[in-house]
Amino acid sequence: MVDNRTLLKEIIAVSLTAIGWGILPSLAVGMLLGLLSMNTATLLDTRFIILIGFVAQFLGAYLMWQRHKSQLQMIKFSTKVAFKTCVLGSLIGLSAVLINWGIITLLGGYKLIFNYQWSYLPVFFLFLIGYTIQAIAEELICRGYLMGYWLKKKRVVFAFLTNSILYVFLHVVNAGFDVYAALSLFLFSVLMSEIRLISGNIWLCSAINAAWHFSEGIIFGTVVSGFPAIRLFITSTPTSNTQWLNGGVFGIERGAISIMLLILLIMIVVRLHKHHLKSLPQQLG
Repeated sequence: MVDNRTLLKEIIAVSLTAIGWGILPSLAVGMLLGLLSMNTATLLDTRFIILIGFVAQFLGAYLMWQRHKSQLQMIKFSTKVAFKTCVLGSLIGLSAVLINWGIITLLGGYKLIFNYQWSYLPVFFLFLIGYTIQAIAEELICRGYLMGYWLKKKRVVFAFLTNSILYVFLHVVNAGFDVYAALSLFLFSVLMSEIRLISGNIWLCSAINAAWHFSEGIIFGTVVSGFPAIRLFITSTPTSNTQWLNGGVFGIERGAISIMLLILLIMIVVRLHKHHLKSLPQQLG
């Protein structure tokens, strides 16, 4: 029987390891840019900053993969039926954001400007790759390493709580972050954790995550977790400062519609897969 002090030390050690994989690469890339004396205008360019962030996350995910690739049963990144799973996840993520954005727009939360040009196509694919990398990195660290570690020890509650708290922590410095943004991020992480638990891998979570955030910023032109939208198809300009509706500075995810949608999705997933949750001890044994 593990005593509370030993368990606390284990929680801290594993969580700090996950935090390190999520944060240190970004710090290293930032320091490198400083040493290279990058032009200030370039550093302040929104697209450049976001793309550099993608590079840093890819670096962190790659290094973590190299470190833990001998523990594939913990990472749960199976390549079986990956394509179909990714298509399904992309449709789920896109549909969820479409519903969220659509309701807010119908309630008068956004003024829309359609601004797509064919010249945007290379940027479109560049950010599609970038958001995919970001999603895989987040899922690999949170639902792969951290959640997988505790599931392996048959501690399901810890698996859900620790990775969800970490996911919130990774966004704590984002613009507009507050208790409502934290709640939304926590609920999103719980939803992804449910799906990861049921599917047995992080392909589906990664696809939902990527499509969710890509469609928010690139397709529907809203702020993404405090980061400015790129707006290649639509520019969604908030018509008011009513944060409960459009999420304010943090973006659409902070709004009441998003929070209610996430709660509904969590309930649907639990309902649809109740038999999986009942047989959880056999799955983990």
